Amino acid sequence: MGKLPCYKTLDEKEEFFHNGSREINTKKEFDTFWDQLLDWEDKREFRFRGCGEARYRLFNSSQRYWKEKDLARTGLIYHDFIQKMIEHARRWNNRTVTNFFTRNGINFKNALAYLSFMQHNGLPTPLLDFTSSPFTGLYFAVEHPESGPSDDDIDAYCSLYIVNTTNAYFTESISRFNSEITDNADLAIEYEKHLLSHSILFISTDNEFYRALNNFNILNQKGVFFFNAHPEQPIEVVYRDLMNDLKKVLGTEQTKQSNHQGKFAECVNINKNLRPYILKALGKKEINKDFIFPDVQMFTQSVIKEALSDL
Repeated sequence: MGKLPCYKTLDEKEEFFHNGSREINTKKEFDTFWDQLLDWEDKREFRFRGCGEARYRLFNSSQRYWKEKDLARTGLIYHDFIQKMIEHARRWNNRTVTNFFTRNGINFKNALAYLSFMQHNGLPTPLLDFTSSPFTGLYFAVEHPESGPSDDDIDAYCSLYIVNTTNAYFTESISRFNSEITDNADLAIEYEKHLLSHSILFISTDNEFYRALNNFNILNQKGVFFFNAHPEQPIEVVYRDLMNDLKKVLGTEQTKQSNHQGKFAECVNINKNLRPYILKALGKKEINKDFIFPDVQMFTQSVIKEALSDL
């Protein structure tokens, strides 16, 4: 089984993230950061991803699965593997998912809708989960309440990543993506033809055309996605390489002036010892496990219980 590379130090993250080595170690520092989260909550342009380990690079689930299972040794091609999963999802159980989509007005050729459905049912996909809520992102960073190591190495931290979607790279790529789709008479979103023509793509689930909002988890988590087409490199490395190539064409100064941000995201590293304190703060905003991961069985039991409560 293959192993994915990790960051060894917080300083190493500086190459790929704005303020990549920033630390929050005390309750006072976190309280100041909480005010920043409240400010971000009102701004629609930011997207967030919490990660329980600061050392993890931002690989998506298909990259992790591909590497951990060492599938390259089988002779299978990475994107063929994903394409085959989409096709099998379409045919599964006498086309149950396809029929469900069709009844709800989702094009059976919408590969993005299948990938979204697959992502939230535990299948590996090239989508990386983000959220439009800073507090949901923070919850995913601190959801496991165990304290970290007592020393100040990277394993003592979890991380919150903040992406500004007004970045010209994202706005230009999504504009091109939309044009490519609307040029088709049937408005299909095909994996190879449309998604693979982009290295990185920001996918908003609020866009009715994409039809990526198709389960409870995405709704409560205010989920959005970033698509990464690279078979091996995490999204922050792919973005760094894209910007280096752009600078060779436009020059560093013109790249900045065109609002192409130099790094994929900002990073805030939070000491794991603050987890209980942070979870308590999130609880006051009703951000907890039951809300983030709605359980249909709990829904059934709760509705009956409440209906009988006055008897």
